[in-house]
Formats: sequence, C-alpha cells, structure tokens
Amino acid sequence: ELPFSALWALLIGIGIAFTPCVLPMYPLISGIVLGGKQRLRTGRALLLAFIYVQGMALTYTALGLVVAAAGLQFQAALQHPYVLIGLAVLFTMLALSMFGLFSLQLPSALQTRLTLWSNRQQGGSPGGVFVMGAIAGLICSPCTTAPLSAILLYIAQSGNLWLGGGTLYLYALGMGLPLILITVFGNRLLPKSGPWMEQVKIAFGFVILALPVFLLERVLGDTWGLRLWSMLGVAFFCWAFISSLTAKAAWVRIVQVVLLGGALVCAKPLQDWAFGVSAAQNLPHLNFTPVADLDALHQALAQAKGKPVMLDLYADWCVACKEFEKYTFSDPHVQEALKDTVLLQANVTANTAADAALLQALQVPGLPTILFFDAQGNEQSALRVAGFMDAAAFAAHLRNRQP
Repeated sequence: ELPFSALWALLIGIGIAFTPCVLPMYPLISGIVLGGKQRLRTGRALLLAFIYVQGMALTYTALGLVVAAAGLQFQAALQHPYVLIGLAVLFTMLALSMFGLFSLQLPSALQTRLTLWSNRQQGGSPGGVFVMGAIAGLICSPCTTAPLSAILLYIAQSGNLWLGGGTLYLYALGMGLPLILITVFGNRLLPKSGPWMEQVKIAFGFVILALPVFLLERVLGDTWGLRLWSMLGVAFFCWAFISSLTAKAAWVRIVQVVLLGGALVCAKPLQDWAFGVSAAQNLPHLNFTPVADLDALHQALAQAKGKPVMLDLYADWCVACKEFEKYTFSDPHVQEALKDTVLLQANVTANTAADAALLQALQVPGLPTILFFDAQGNEQSALRVAGFMDAAAFAAHLRNRQP
C-alpha cells in the first residue's frame, strides 16, 4: 500500500553490508561464529553462519512486529503537520549522518555491555551462535541506524504485522548474506576496502533523504512535492556524476552520460516552475458528494433514491487514498462500473471529533477504506475494501456487487 516493496529491504540490507561500518567486521564475525576453527566442513560452516543470521533476523523481526502493531495509532498521528515536519527534520538529520557530518549509535556503555554478553557465548555451537546473532541485532552501527529508522517508519505507517515482520527479516537476511558467503568460502570473496565504501554510505544518505520529501509532500501538497523530488533527483545524479570523474575505465563514460541524462530529466519540473509552465494533468475523475459526519451520511443514504452507494473514506495524509484517486478512480472501466452509483466521500484529514465518531461508528480502523451500501441503505460488509486496489482489481470487485 506504500511506494515500497518488502523485497527492497533485502536489497537495502545487502547494500548496508558494503558500508565502511559493516564490511570490515565480517571476517572478525566469521571467525567468532566458527569458534576460532578455520577448518570446518562446508556444511557445518554454512549451518553456523545461517544460524547466526537467523538470530540477528529474530531481533529485527520482533522489532518489526512491535512497530507494526502500533501502526494504526501511528498512522492517525501522522495526519498532524507538526508530526510530519518533525519526522522530516529527524530523517534529514539521519541522512546527514550518512553523509559523515556526525555519527549515530547506541550509547557506548550499552554497546559495551551487549558486546561483553555476546563474547560470553560459545562460538562454534549452534545455541551460542544464535544468541550472538540476536545480540548483534541490537547493536546498531552508525551506518545501520538511519536505514533501519527509515524502514521502521514505513512499517509503522502500514500497520501490517506480516509486512512488518517480513520486511525486517529480509533486511537482516540481506545484511547476513555476505557473512554466510565469507564464512563458507573465505575472505577471497570480500571486496577490498577503499573509498568506494564511503560512496555507498553517501548513496544511502540520498535514499534516506527521500523520506523527508515523502513526508513533506503531505504538508506542502503535490506541486511542491514534485519540486522537492526534482531537487533531490538533481542533487543525487550530480553527486554521482562528480564522484565518477575520478574513474579511468572507458565504460564509465557511458555511465556518466546516463547520469547527466537523469539529472536533466529530474530538472524538468524545476524548469517548468522557473518558466511558469503548469504541471497539472487533466485526468478524468469521479465526482464525490462530501459528507461531514454521521448525520450527513444517514441523510445522504436516505436521499439516494434506491440507488447503490459507495462511501470513500479519505485523508490527505493517506498515500494509498491518493493512489486510489490517481490510478483507480481515473480508470474508464471503473467509472463505467460506477455510473449508476451514488458517490460519497468523507474527508477525515482534520481528525475532528466528528471524524473520529464517524470512523468509530463505521468500525474503520485505518485508511483507505471504501464502503458499499445497497439500495435500502444497508452496508454490504462483504464488499468493504481496506487497502489499495488497482483499477483492474477494483473494477472486478465492482462487477461482483449484488443489485
């Protein structure tokens, strides 16, 4: 329901493994996992490395489940502009830490205590290795704090337990894959340390900067959101181009051309803004009748004149609600299926007492939610939609309605 796939967490975890805070530690961790025994059967070494990663994944998965469980309450809190601005500032600071301006990690006293506890475990044994992995998941290095915080924000907005646990499991698995390879095949697979690791860290800083833009877009609106995305894209491609100038390989010139092209494409909204060109899109849209509270809803149902009714519960801070408007409600097949339906919309962005009463009466735990009522004004609960549906799925859902 958000512009992020759990599989991206796996790729982020792999990327984090190649940052300067993490990569140099893998040979040391590999030796500890093996209990100082350099010659173990490949199967045994693979098993111990896998168990270590599963211990680490257990810690992250539990953290994801806890954060997702609080997701519905967190989602409602995110409607407040002050909360959005505060989070945007926080993640901007986290991005700056990835750029090397300062370091973020657990207090040294707590890290020392966790490390000592981990050192008491017996390397080379499955139980000891699992506990070491679980403790390692608690020790956040400066390179892992910012990406982990960004993923936790994503999970908190979803309120989905499966997504929360699965996303952080894949994140931990991605971080652990290089460790498994090094433990089984040795250090010959480990890339040489160098300035390139700092570049990986800075690249993740730009990834983290996408979150403040994503959050501020809800406060500033789509127009300013597009401009901020444009600025971020130009900054990233320009940085990547400048960073590539020291490379001597011929193929890098092709990459540089691609980077310049990316910067020019990202600069288009800024160019339109500078020259006063409107970026508005004339998309066909549905005409909803607004309902402000429960009484207004009952009145609208009574005035439906025997027609079926669809109620869209919407908020400006709900990303999936905007996806419904942009991708689903603009589809001709969806509009055709709804031509004989009375369309109502309750905007609960302000989260007033009336909004809360409406959501409670309709038993709506989170957004987006779409309700359907028959010609007698009774809700068809089996047709209720919770979460985003693309145009094809929603059109098929509409065709299954009973008259």
